[in-house]
Amino acid sequence: MNSAQRVLSNRYILLLFLINLLIFTNISYAANKASDELRQTEIEKTLFIASGVQDRILKIGLVDCILYSLKNNKDILIKKIEPKLKEDDVKIAKAAFEPTLTSEFNVHDNTEIASSLLEGAEKFNSQDTNFNVGVSGKLTTGTKYNVEFLNERYKSDSEYQIYNPYYAAEPKITITQPLFRNFGVAVNTADIMIAKNNQMVSGENLANTVMEIISKAKTAYYNYIFYLEKYAIDKLSLERANNLLEINKARYAKGLISSVDLLETEAAAAEREKTVLSAEASLKKAEDDLKLVTGLVDDPEVWNAKIELIDSPEFVQQEVDLLKSLQGAFEYRPDYKAELISLKNRDIKITKEKNTLLPTVDLVGSFGLNGLGKDYQSALGKVNSDYQDLSVGVKFSLPWGGAERAKYDQSKLEKAQALLTFKQLEQNIILDVRDKVRLAKIQYRQVEVAKLSKEKEAQNYEAQKERYSTGHVSTHDILDYQDKLSQSELDYIQALIDYNISLINLDKSVGITLAKNDIKIQE
Repeated sequence: MNSAQRVLSNRYILLLFLINLLIFTNISYAANKASDELRQTEIEKTLFIASGVQDRILKIGLVDCILYSLKNNKDILIKKIEPKLKEDDVKIAKAAFEPTLTSEFNVHDNTEIASSLLEGAEKFNSQDTNFNVGVSGKLTTGTKYNVEFLNERYKSDSEYQIYNPYYAAEPKITITQPLFRNFGVAVNTADIMIAKNNQMVSGENLANTVMEIISKAKTAYYNYIFYLEKYAIDKLSLERANNLLEINKARYAKGLISSVDLLETEAAAAEREKTVLSAEASLKKAEDDLKLVTGLVDDPEVWNAKIELIDSPEFVQQEVDLLKSLQGAFEYRPDYKAELISLKNRDIKITKEKNTLLPTVDLVGSFGLNGLGKDYQSALGKVNSDYQDLSVGVKFSLPWGGAERAKYDQSKLEKAQALLTFKQLEQNIILDVRDKVRLAKIQYRQVEVAKLSKEKEAQNYEAQKERYSTGHVSTHDILDYQDKLSQSELDYIQALIDYNISLINLDKSVGITLAKNDIKIQE
């Protein structure tokens, strides 16, 4: 093996070594990354399991529930990205009016057969070097500008060229002003206005999402209250049945009641115990629903904690007026505001498309100062008003075909379609608000009726207990009175919860959920 072959062999071995090292490094990195992810997953599992065996109690109020639901909510995080994307769209649209810096350098060497005796030879050579810089852009009126500084060095075989090489310098400005098509601030800034409006729409969509989440969280909170109260009522009902059972056992031992009365009491107690177990299962489900809405289920510290509520449902009459609610809905609802903004975009698009139907008539003017010399310094020295480059002209073009007309007609049809959708939204808002107002008023009356019914059933039960102790009421009847009392207590708490939820839904329907809960969105 000669020295050249050995060098090639060594390089080949080194190349293989480097390739293997690179592959090993990538594999090792991927393995370490996968190992880290697996280790993190195992840590999270350990934390969940460790907290699951601990008896923890989490005391939260309605405000805490709202804050938990908003914290790290995936839907909100997704929606919060949208305004930032639309903000970038605004920047992109504005970029059309940002100046552009250009520079150009080229060298041209040309050798050709002479076409004129003035060139002084059969074969003619010329060398042309250009270096140009400039700034160009467009104004919101549609005016285009191009400010250039042109520089040239030219050398040739011509015997009649005064300066060989010669240097030329020319500052020059060119203005193009549209008169019909693409003329005016409204047309040229249309994309900016549409982008800004889309950004506002995305903000309204975010507000709507936050309102939905707050309403769900509050509803889940009140539902949990209901099942807590239902569980307590069912336990109280079981306690009443067990107390009655103890009384009847004593009375049966004395021969004051039959075995049928005792059996009926035992059956009622057993049935109510089943009801308590069912209520406990429903309570656990409502607690899990609340944890899911608030995101507590994702927290390894409290996912299995028992939730204790600080706030209790209040029966406070809220003034509910249909006309005021409708006025508020058309002022505050995010979906309505978003549609209003979208309609503005339709108008902007129509204006923009209508402008494309006009012919292009552009005034074009340029003005420059020429300097020429045997060197670059002398060329610059001759740049003055004595040597001018002035031109003025008009450019005309007319679209041929129906594409622009079709786009314009399409934009008008889209506006008509959007108006119909908007009117439909207004009708839906009116029906929705009226339904929520009506329901809130009915639920308020329902609470008053249920409260009165509970008070009367409690009084009646106490009176019937006295009658039962004297033997004037049967076991079957006293059990029936207990059931009626428990049902009236449950009806009251159900009416109270339904009333509060109806107010939550009314606030969302009117669009004041954020204001009512003092929530401000920071994009």
